[in-house]
Amino acid sequence: MPREGFRAVGLIERPRGLKGELKALPLTDFPERFEPGGRVFIGGEPRRVARCTWQKGRVYLYFDGISDRESAEALRNELIEVPDGERPETEEPFWYVDEIEGLQVLTRDGDRLGSVREVLRTGANDVYIVDRGELRDVLVPALSDVVVEIDLEAGLMTVDLPDGLIVDDGAVD
Repeated sequence: MPREGFRAVGLIERPRGLKGELKALPLTDFPERFEPGGRVFIGGEPRRVARCTWQKGRVYLYFDGISDRESAEALRNELIEVPDGERPETEEPFWYVDEIEGLQVLTRDGDRLGSVREVLRTGANDVYIVDRGELRDVLVPALSDVVVEIDLEAGLMTVDLPDGLIVDDGAVD
C-alpha cells in the first residue's frame, strides 16, 4: 500500500545490469509519469526519471542518483509513488485501484453483493472481484454499462449486472 497522501504508479521488481537500471511493473494508466524529467517518490525519497524504455509490459528506468547495481538493489520491491494531488486531467472519470478495493457493492435495486477484494487488470478492461463471504465471488467487468456509479466518499459502487453474471449462489467448497 502507498503511503498516506500518495498513489502507487509502479512497483520496482529488480535491478537490471550494473549501472542502476531498474525493472518496474507499471501500476498506472498514465505511462507519461515515467518520461525523463518526471518526478516520483521511492521509499519516501523524491527521484527524477533520467531515462526509460518499455518492453513486454514493463518499464525499465534510470533515476538521478542511482548509478550502480548496489543502489538499485536497495530499491527492490519498493513502490514508485506520486502525490495524490498530481492526478492527471482527463475527460473520462478514473479511479485508482486502491480507491476501488474495499468498496461495498450494491445492485441497482439496493441489494448488497459484497465488497471489492481485488482489481484484475486484463488489458481490455479491469475486472472487479467482489467477495461475497460464504458465497462464490462475482467478477464484475469495469464497463460503464455495468458499473453505474462509484461514490468514494460513501464507499459504494452501484452495479447493473447482466443476466447470468451470478451463475451459482451456492457456497464455495
